Amino acid sequence: MEELAFLENASASFVDLEMSGPPANPLPFGRATTGRAERVDAMVLNPVTGEHLEVSNIIYERHPDRRPPDRAYWVGRKLKKCIFGVVKECTLLRFRNDALVPWEVTSGKAAVKIMSWQKIRELQHIEDPIKEVSAMQYISEGGQHPHVMGVLDVLKDEEYLLLFMPFCSSGDLFGFVQQAGRFPEPMARYWFMQILEGLTHLQKKGVCHRDMSLENILVDEYRTAVVIDLGMCLRVPYDDGETGGVADVSAGTLRRLINPLIPCGKPNYISPEVLKSEVPFDGFAIDLWATAVMLFIMLVGLPPWEFAREEDPRFRMVARGGLERMLRSWNREISPLAADLLQKMLREDPRQRLSLEEVKVHPWVLYEGGGAVPQAPGHEEWRG
Repeated sequence: MEELAFLENASASFVDLEMSGPPANPLPFGRATTGRAERVDAMVLNPVTGEHLEVSNIIYERHPDRRPPDRAYWVGRKLKKCIFGVVKECTLLRFRNDALVPWEVTSGKAAVKIMSWQKIRELQHIEDPIKEVSAMQYISEGGQHPHVMGVLDVLKDEEYLLLFMPFCSSGDLFGFVQQAGRFPEPMARYWFMQILEGLTHLQKKGVCHRDMSLENILVDEYRTAVVIDLGMCLRVPYDDGETGGVADVSAGTLRRLINPLIPCGKPNYISPEVLKSEVPFDGFAIDLWATAVMLFIMLVGLPPWEFAREEDPRFRMVARGGLERMLRSWNREISPLAADLLQKMLREDPRQRLSLEEVKVHPWVLYEGGGAVPQAPGHEEWRG
């Protein structure tokens, strides 16, 4: 039943959604759940060398019933700054139940976003990290997905909110494009298909990301693309199937269009209907639009436009079916199949764009020409 409902939504047209019911506001996410953070200095065993080392800045969840923690995080080097604080790399520790040397180093890594409560209070009107935590916990229900960033632990103390996540060691996909200039089509397809799997998971959960971009795709050590940054996402409304009211994705019905909202996201990637902010929009369609822009940049090495507005001559050319002509003028031609896919995903009218299911069965996506698994850039970086 759930799979049938997903397929119906993944193939639904804008017209289908207009007939599903009146536009609605996004649904709220559930309340974020947090554990109590305990920060200690302790002895740690290196199981490879047998050495004991006293280390500082070990964080774990303090359970009310005082049962032993499941794991701990040895917080290490700074990876980057973020709006509310800093992101750091962590080493996962295993509890040994030994009073003298209570922890043991493992090969596991994590990243922690350390957010100041003071900063959260000051800037919550701009961006709400509590909502991002709620969304990530919602997305992670039922287990981690390989192509969407999930949550390991969410802890707090008097000063900080601590969001622990899987560690991605190879930077973001935008860095790969910058290094390469542009991708050969087999490499672009390799990444694009993984991004589509991430979108599929979000759609199955009834979530619109709203900020899809190459900068928001991290790459792990196994060359897996992971969608990150759910700070702007929306929980899509669905028809309740009975009274004409609004339900969530679990209703197994068609989703509704969403009432206009203030535009957000990175300018290159925002769809024209969201930029205008005058008419209802389809949450899934705007993510697919941004994904098409991502594919364009991977294949061409440049963004298609600054803003998807009539005033931009590049947008006007693509909107009128001239994508291939524009690329010939740039001396950046791509295959006819790739151009066909992009042209059909980047139609100005959302009623004419491809659905997720149509994108997945497009001949360019299904092409079996293959290609080598891409290599990471020469430096390691985690960007969240």
